[in-house]
Amino acid sequence: MKSSWRLLLLGLLLLLLACATVVAPSGGPEDKLAPRVAAVYPMPNATNMPTELLVRLEFDEWIQPSLPRNAVVISPPLEKKLKLKVSGDVLEISSNAVLDSNTTYTLTLGNALKDLRGNAIAPPFQLAFSTGNHIDSLSLSGKILLTQKMVAAKELPSIGLYPLGLERSKRNYLKKYRDSLLNVPDTVPFLTKEIPLFFTQADSNGFFKVIGLSPGKYRVVAFVDANGNRRLDQATELGGIYGDISLDSLFKDSLWLPLGNLDTSGVVLDSVKQLGATVIQPIFNSAVNPDSLKGCMLYGSNKKVLDSLQKILASNGKPAFAISVVPVKDSSYVFKCASAKDSLGRHLDTLQNEFEFVWREFPNDTFPANLANVVPRSGQKLVFPEKPVLLTYDKVVYGDTLEKDLFFVVRKDTLPVKVIRKDAANFEVQSLTSLPYDAKISLQQRYLDSTLALPDSTGKRDTIVETKYKVLASFETVPKLRLATLQGKISTTQGEIKIRLRSVETGEVKDTLSLADGSFKMESLLDGKYLLDYFYPDSNGYLDVGSLEPLRFAKPWRTPLDTLVLQPGENILEQLVNLPKLP
Repeated sequence: MKSSWRLLLLGLLLLLLACATVVAPSGGPEDKLAPRVAAVYPMPNATNMPTELLVRLEFDEWIQPSLPRNAVVISPPLEKKLKLKVSGDVLEISSNAVLDSNTTYTLTLGNALKDLRGNAIAPPFQLAFSTGNHIDSLSLSGKILLTQKMVAAKELPSIGLYPLGLERSKRNYLKKYRDSLLNVPDTVPFLTKEIPLFFTQADSNGFFKVIGLSPGKYRVVAFVDANGNRRLDQATELGGIYGDISLDSLFKDSLWLPLGNLDTSGVVLDSVKQLGATVIQPIFNSAVNPDSLKGCMLYGSNKKVLDSLQKILASNGKPAFAISVVPVKDSSYVFKCASAKDSLGRHLDTLQNEFEFVWREFPNDTFPANLANVVPRSGQKLVFPEKPVLLTYDKVVYGDTLEKDLFFVVRKDTLPVKVIRKDAANFEVQSLTSLPYDAKISLQQRYLDSTLALPDSTGKRDTIVETKYKVLASFETVPKLRLATLQGKISTTQGEIKIRLRSVETGEVKDTLSLADGSFKMESLLDGKYLLDYFYPDSNGYLDVGSLEPLRFAKPWRTPLDTLVLQPGENILEQLVNLPKLP
């Protein structure tokens, strides 16, 4: 048997030798092409293979010799680890584990496998073979949600199929997960402990296909396997609990799997950081909504309230608090908040809502407040003129002097403003007259600048006070010819639908909630390309990806296969793309 596969592999290698790279690349133009499999043993869908695992793959270029553990995955999983040996452009895969007889196996190469230039294999490569005279030929395909962060980091999600029912007792790798009474694997999977029976990775667009499947009942879960252990870590990895399926030859459905945060633990106050002589910032285990922070106090060692805190938004974009009375250095203080909520609607744990710290001495900060952030940023284009300008200062701004010193400049005309204080250090600036479309606009501030004049004949120097101006932000508003609206109706069986649009051009995300019949309208849009998705929201209006404790399956989520292209003026959604139906 060994001599026969050696001859077969040699023949395949000679056949494809002309298009294969046989030496490490050096010089020449930068290589941006993904490595491709040029030859493989065993052949795809080979049967009657030995129970000793040995797979060889040759690539069209050299690959990185050190492969992470998630670069190669075999399904069903083995009781022992895979052994990976790289020799230039050849990868040999083996294991000390004995393969089960009469079993179909699928080997998957994921994007952790890269060439010497760091280009990842794409799309994931799959090879199915069987140790019996029959190969399981069922497959499952679909799409997993991709977030902007995942795309930027090139983190591709994976899909796992976990067996249900009595089938679990037949799987050797599940023997470690035993029911305390029956001494056999439980009939339902431990999603955070065990690895899936079948596992593969999606491509860079979120599409996936699992091959070599056998009929049966499975629980389907998607997650970003960031640590490469093929286990869902709800505290650190995005995931989604799709639900249970019965797979057979008649199953033709495509699966749509949402991804989100499955960590249902409450918001925790981890620490408190001093940002200056009179500013502190609470550090939570997840990003909290600044408006949700209520009842935040600073207590001294005598448990009495030291000072009423003024909430501000720090230059890092996170909430902070200003203190009017400077605490005593090297003394202990307790910061406590009564309530807070993060972006997923999770509430502050009232048993972990305070933090004790020692006050460190900072040099007394006598400088005036400085502007820390402006939205829109200077140089930004395609700004909608009805949006206010947001000003964030690095400390408390006392008094109401901003309004008389700020003004917009449009085509050399000055326009008065209205300033709305959002908190102690954040302000909204609105024009008293409507700002125009397709215009260059600047927000300016007048101030008094004093300098000493040159000494006169007696040596006396007068103080010269001048009115000067500085530009806080300059931006361009949207051309009116690019304005677009979108309306439509998405079929619904469960009432209101959340519709989201992400501009390919600007990255900005806009969303709206449909009426009960699925109809909606979105205004103040730009023409251009958008990524669209829609779903039944949870009680907080967010994407519902299910939960592990208690077990709850995700609500349906869909996205068109094509990019949405909006034209200037009115757009009807149903006329632009095919809309997968929400069940």
